[in-house]
Amino acid sequence: MKRGFLPAFFTALVIVFGIAVWLRLSVYNDDSELAVVPVPAGSAQESAASRADRPSSMATATIEEVRDSSSPGAMSAPSSASARQQRYEELLRAGGPPTPPAPPVAEKETLMDRVVNPIASALGIPRSKPQATVAAAPPQVRSQPQQSAGTDPGSGTEKPREEKPREEPDPETDTTPPQLMAVMFTPAQVQDDAETVFAAVVTDNLSGVRSVSGVISSPSGALQGFACQREGQTERFVARVKVPREAAEGIWIVKYLTLTDNANNSINLNQAAGVLPPSASFRVVSSAPDSTAPTLKSVYLERRAMSAGERNTVFVQAEDDKSGVSLVSGVFVSPSKQARIGFGCRPGTGGAWECTVSPPACLDCGAWQLEQIQVQDKANNMASFRGDNQLVSQVALDISGEMCDAGPPTIRALSVDPPVVSNTEGGTINITAIVADDSCGVASLSGQAIPAETQGGQRIYFSFDPSQDGTNFYGRIAVPRHAAKGVWTIGWIQALDKGHNLKAYSASDPVLARVTFRVE
Repeated sequence: MKRGFLPAFFTALVIVFGIAVWLRLSVYNDDSELAVVPVPAGSAQESAASRADRPSSMATATIEEVRDSSSPGAMSAPSSASARQQRYEELLRAGGPPTPPAPPVAEKETLMDRVVNPIASALGIPRSKPQATVAAAPPQVRSQPQQSAGTDPGSGTEKPREEKPREEPDPETDTTPPQLMAVMFTPAQVQDDAETVFAAVVTDNLSGVRSVSGVISSPSGALQGFACQREGQTERFVARVKVPREAAEGIWIVKYLTLTDNANNSINLNQAAGVLPPSASFRVVSSAPDSTAPTLKSVYLERRAMSAGERNTVFVQAEDDKSGVSLVSGVFVSPSKQARIGFGCRPGTGGAWECTVSPPACLDCGAWQLEQIQVQDKANNMASFRGDNQLVSQVALDISGEMCDAGPPTIRALSVDPPVVSNTEGGTINITAIVADDSCGVASLSGQAIPAETQGGQRIYFSFDPSQDGTNFYGRIAVPRHAAKGVWTIGWIQALDKGHNLKAYSASDPVLARVTFRVE
């Protein structure tokens, strides 16, 4: 026997034996199937290793080999299989915690596999593996809430969501200003020195409309104010507008329109902001239109120095190209810039306007500067001349006096009573102020109350009356029905003394900031 014969013979024998085994296993694989049977956690058939590898809250699934009864040597299913099937159906009906899809279970390699696999690989014969059939997880009802924005990722616990309760509109509170529904002029074209009628339809949601007013502007910039009257019990408000003689030709527009209701909600509609419709305008036709304001020619004083309490005269010369000058007025400002003295003029001799100045007996002593001269013609064209005009800047009036006061009044204390008033019935808040002044004494005190949340632009204006000694001042804040509920503050108080010194206290001043009342 040649050397090498026995090794080759044994090799061939092993190969033939391996092929036979492989064919038998192929038949076995074709006749078998794998089924997944879910097993409740903690059951006897669950191995200790599998219990250690899965969460305690999840059910597991084990793979049990079931022989086809048609194959030779098939074994009957164990009697415990029916019990497991019944348990499985019970779990489906119970709807327990969600079970994620089971990962593919690796097939356990047997002793035969370890013998056949290398032979089959050497011969290039592919060996198919049985596919594990994984039962689909039944739909479950979530037993745990999903993580939301209020959940703490670290602890897995859900924090309570803090949501602001939705506030329903209060049917007894009016914080909405009136609404403009329609506006028109009749006729829409008018001759100068004639009339047109402005009409507006205005509604309010609760308290009702109290006033409608506005300002009309001509193409030359001339301004003319108007105030409306309610037409019967309707929502229509009308005003007659007289167009001056020789007025500027072109389109006249409503420049500002102010709507106010009985709860003091107010809104200012501005033409420049585009909130007024095109119908808030009319056309003027004029035979001799005047669109130029008067010009200032000269300003001079009767006396450059005077004593407080005396009278003096300012002379103003102004000219207009067509319609003629109709109004002249002016203002002096004190040395401390906290007091002003205004004056009006009347036509005088020689074409000059004569303006009487009457300073009070107690005032800020020193040089009072002419701050402004304002002129207007009969077509309502207006011009203002200020300190940048040389004719104005050169005029100063030296006023001396025995009692000189350069400072405005000081509010030392402020209080309200009662602290609460009804929104349903309305009511009155009594406000008391203790005020001091250096020399001249307090002349007037007035203010404004506003809600802390300024919805609807609500404002309540009020004034004070002095006590007999002039130290205490008493006011009444008339809170209307349907006023905004909540905390109200004192928005500002204006204090004026008899020397015309003026100071406006704002809500940020400490003496005002501490004073509030409530509307309920």
